Amino acid sequence: MTSPEIIKRGGPGKRAPRLDGLRGYLALGVIVVHVAFAAGVIGFYDKPSVGIWPVLIQGLNVLLPPFFVMSGLLLYRPFARATIVGTPRPELKGYLIKRMLRILPAYWLVAVAALLLLNLKSVDGLWYVLSPLLLMHYYVPGPEAGYAGLEPTWTVPAEVTFYLALPILAWIFDRYARKAADPGAKARRLLVPLGVFVLVGLAWTAYTHLESMGPFPYEYFWVIGFTGFLAIGMGLAILSAYAEAKDTTPAFYRLVARRPLLFWLGAAVVYVINCIRPFGKPGMADYATVPEAMAEMVLFLIFALLIIAPVVVPGVHSKVIDAVLTNRPMRFFGRISYGVYLWHFILQYLWLQNGSVFGAPPVPMPMVMGKSGFWELLAVVLVGTVAVATVSYYLVELPAMRLRERLVARRAEAEPRRAAESPRVPV
Repeated sequence: MTSPEIIKRGGPGKRAPRLDGLRGYLALGVIVVHVAFAAGVIGFYDKPSVGIWPVLIQGLNVLLPPFFVMSGLLLYRPFARATIVGTPRPELKGYLIKRMLRILPAYWLVAVAALLLLNLKSVDGLWYVLSPLLLMHYYVPGPEAGYAGLEPTWTVPAEVTFYLALPILAWIFDRYARKAADPGAKARRLLVPLGVFVLVGLAWTAYTHLESMGPFPYEYFWVIGFTGFLAIGMGLAILSAYAEAKDTTPAFYRLVARRPLLFWLGAAVVYVINCIRPFGKPGMADYATVPEAMAEMVLFLIFALLIIAPVVVPGVHSKVIDAVLTNRPMRFFGRISYGVYLWHFILQYLWLQNGSVFGAPPVPMPMVMGKSGFWELLAVVLVGTVAVATVSYYLVELPAMRLRERLVARRAEAEPRRAAESPRVPV
């Protein structure tokens, strides 16, 4: 069995069509949830929801966690291959250059835009400006109302924290797994700490939803609460490396390849259960109680595995999956999905005329819920964010990705020269 190429190598233009399409749908679903909240469709504490429509939309919050699964899979796979297959470990500086140039330029552009357009009249000192630029706005308590337009960017510091921690975690896992004699045993050893990750994520979820923590505490947005999703992705990366080392097809791969649509059917069932919100109120965005949060987290974990497995497991042949994911509109939407995700809240604030550019400090989104109809706001946000995200992709993200490839290539060329020129010590 040849090595399963989840992402084609080469340059920033080399893409995985199915993953791009999936990213597009996930991002679209997240935006629909946020627009429905701003439009007052989804209920919030003293603003109840009405009918089945908010129930179905609120259930789409299951679509965010798979992004963390993708990160765990794609970023850990080279480290897993180094441990199980014996390939060279990723070079640390090159790895960090690639990750930071991928995520920070577009984010900084959005952060500056939000500060200037929406939050300028709220600036009360240097730290107010530096906090989001340094990715500290969800780690160090800041303004009580938060930063208008930057609400969804809690995922950026969470992702960067994972980027920084991954080489250390991979080294620790490698030290433990290399004591095993064969690839299968190494793979099994690598899976052990991932089970701990899942338990830690569940425990953190329970902790951050205690009544004493209050609603929406900063700690909820820390990456530790999402380690379960990262662990699922890392587990898929381990299976990929094991399949390459043994030149065999793991049983899980065979199951997915035989019944890929059954996995998606299972994901649809989980989505319906999530709409019902066990232990909670359907159609409401109130901060969950501990039982509700734990049930929701388990559903999220199951959904993420079921929705992603048929997309990343090699040898899955499905005309339905290809038709759904690899059509050009969704592939393009997936390609620009990072920018769409970053910008869509700013577009909401601007359309609702809520922010410094309109002459007053912004007020929290719940205070302007319902000022615009759902379909009107959705049309504005989609058209606006697609336009802005497309410009961001071609003028900011793509040049940054090309720069990272050049920098990493130069480092790779320079390493042999430095090794050859270094003085040899007599033995």
